[in-house]
Amino acid sequence: MRLHLVLLAGFGLQLAQGVALSAPTLRTPTRAPLRRARAVALQLPSEEVETASVAPSPAAEELPLADPAASEAFKKRLLERAPPGMSTVWRRADFWVNETATLLEVVNVLGRFDSCSEWTTRTEFTVWEDERAEDPRQAETFKRHEMAKRMGCAERVALYQNAPKLPFKNEALAASVGLTVEDFQGLEVTKAACNILYDALAESRSGLIPYATIDSRVGKMINPDGTFNELAFRFGHSKSTILIIVGWFIFGKANFIWILVGAKVLHDWRPDIIPSPVDLGLFKIWGII
Repeated sequence: MRLHLVLLAGFGLQLAQGVALSAPTLRTPTRAPLRRARAVALQLPSEEVETASVAPSPAAEELPLADPAASEAFKKRLLERAPPGMSTVWRRADFWVNETATLLEVVNVLGRFDSCSEWTTRTEFTVWEDERAEDPRQAETFKRHEMAKRMGCAERVALYQNAPKLPFKNEALAASVGLTVEDFQGLEVTKAACNILYDALAESRSGLIPYATIDSRVGKMINPDGTFNELAFRFGHSKSTILIIVGWFIFGKANFIWILVGAKVLHDWRPDIIPSPVDLGLFKIWGII
């Protein structure tokens, strides 16, 4: 009898161990396809972009952009041929952000499109579990992209994601700084240069600007003869910087809430005399800060 009990106990122990060992292998295959399906869903649209993309010029293929040293050396050679002003280093309008680019690199982005419609559609998205987390990369989510399309706005994210995929095509703009289309085609498009250009186009800290507004400001930065209008770029970038400073250091986002509330209360009290916060343009300032 004892022998039977020992045998049964041993068999039960082996069975329990077998179940314990095999249990994870049974669950793993059921979860893996879900992850793969999710990744495919995010990447599927990129196939359309790849088929419509323009092949890079020979100059771009010859330059090993993956090598930072080679890319930097190529940029220095172009700066030696370009006017001295092209070597000016610019910072973000958020001047505390560690992103810089030469004016030549900004022109390199500007000459790759005529309208924002060439880069507003994007297919790369960041997935966030906590949508309330404060992080600049929240702007890279699919939800933010859908919102931008509904609002008819061009995203900052879309510019720095898609500009490197566009060919440099503005021959007159290239000639105005003493270079050629092939020269610019071989120059790396950096995220910092895209952000600095967008700061000037937005004339604020906003990451969403209406299509028509972006196209209008792009038209001002390129003169009718195709030359670069540095004054228009400086104006837009300076305005953006000033508004950011005013927003953060004078109003403060937390304090500005009380200005909105106070304006709303006063408007409700005497709507015939006191304009609403919308009429006063306070929500535009809120978007800036």
